[in-house]
Amino acid sequence: MPVIVGYGRAGRDLHHRSLRSLAAKRAVPTGEALVVDPACRDGLPADARWCASPAAAAAVLGDPGRGVFHVTTPASQHLKAVRELLSAGARRFIVEKPLAPTAAQARALLALIEEAGGHLVPVGVWPSSAVTREAIGLLDDGRIGRLKALQMEQHKPRFRRSLSNDAHGSALQIEMPHQVLLALHLCGTAHLTGCATWPMVLPGATLPHLGGARVGLEHTGPMGERVTSTLVSDLTSPVRVRRLTLTGTAGEITAHYPISGDDPFGQIWITGQERPRIVPDAPLTALIEDAYQFYLGNRPRPPGTEPALHLAAMEVLDAAAAASTAPHGEMEAPALSGPRKAASC
Repeated sequence: MPVIVGYGRAGRDLHHRSLRSLAAKRAVPTGEALVVDPACRDGLPADARWCASPAAAAAVLGDPGRGVFHVTTPASQHLKAVRELLSAGARRFIVEKPLAPTAAQARALLALIEEAGGHLVPVGVWPSSAVTREAIGLLDDGRIGRLKALQMEQHKPRFRRSLSNDAHGSALQIEMPHQVLLALHLCGTAHLTGCATWPMVLPGATLPHLGGARVGLEHTGPMGERVTSTLVSDLTSPVRVRRLTLTGTAGEITAHYPISGDDPFGQIWITGQERPRIVPDAPLTALIEDAYQFYLGNRPRPPGTEPALHLAAMEVLDAAAAASTAPHGEMEAPALSGPRKAASC
């Protein structure tokens, strides 16, 4: 039976929902889960069983080394949670993004798991997306020539959660980990060329760094080719946008990821085509299915889940955070009527 450590939005609405979907098609044995979260003892759904501690969950499993433990607490609690789970006998983990608040803590977490002989699948949904696989196929087929630039825009209104949740202090910690990881997955290693955040301005309150963020990267390919990435996340946007644009020497791909799990379809537009490709897509569910099959020895590691790749993303995010808190690192909220454009950094 899966164990979900931390039953907030990620644990309850994302991971457990995906497990139910997989159980319905018999891709995993059960959609039931053990829940370790002191704040959620009451009001759990019928298919969730509360456990007081990691040790209590391990006792229910009997053989915790064969269980899969979903760590969906805030990133600041990941290291503590994994340490307690390892002590209880857990060895197989799926850990939500980002691995930790800093690259140093991420390295400590990876070392802890490695020393205990454990295994880790970090969550990075966009590499597991069917939309991403389609885009990679088009790139490999040369449909837009040589890739020159990547833009990733991930916007949504996040006013209420920013006011009520102090787990995040910057827009760089919310959607940007997914965006940086996708850029590294598609374009390879990179260095930071620019970063800025802006405040979330509300009636009676201004929340520094939480309005949005823009990050610029430069990648160098194996043959010395240069690709630039511009990543933008606007958390004051009136609409939700999850859009990847790949610009090449002979055309452009525009990929729209599913806006939510309620309508699991993406769209891909290619220069010269009148209609988009409609792509069924449930990235997190696909990632969790691949992770369970990986742990059973039936499939390779899910794409984009290499710990070294996640650590590289954390190092980029560390550099971006330092740049955003330096003088002039926070900009005024752009006065635009719609979502921020992915202007070059």
